[in-house]
Amino acid sequence: MNNQEEGPFLDYYENGQLRQKGAYNDGRKNGPVELYYENGQLKLKGTYNDGRKDGPYEKYYENGQLNAKGTYKDGKRDGPFESYLEDGRLLERGIYYVGEKCGEWIEDGRTVTHGPGLPDVEIEAQN
Repeated sequence: MNNQEEGPFLDYYENGQLRQKGAYNDGRKNGPVELYYENGQLKLKGTYNDGRKDGPYEKYYENGQLNAKGTYKDGKRDGPFESYLEDGRLLERGIYYVGEKCGEWIEDGRTVTHGPGLPDVEIEAQN
């Protein structure tokens, strides 16, 4: 018999409040997942594919304020990303490419430029 978790799941805090909900496929998280603080406030919502974050996600502070939002692809940040301080002010905004910051970012109110996020390629001189 297979002991892997399969299908929808719900997990609760000792006080009975929902901690997280989602689904498993072959023992790995798959599909939409939501996590909650003990006070019932949404903490995180995102999507998993074969046990890895994949797709849009949003993370919140316990006061309900948005902490961060972005997209994952194959378990790595990929695409537009924003994060905020607990009072709602922008902390940083930019784009990830395969888990690496790339291009122009706003970080702590300053504009910063990161490399293209592509692997280094050594180019040989051709004669």
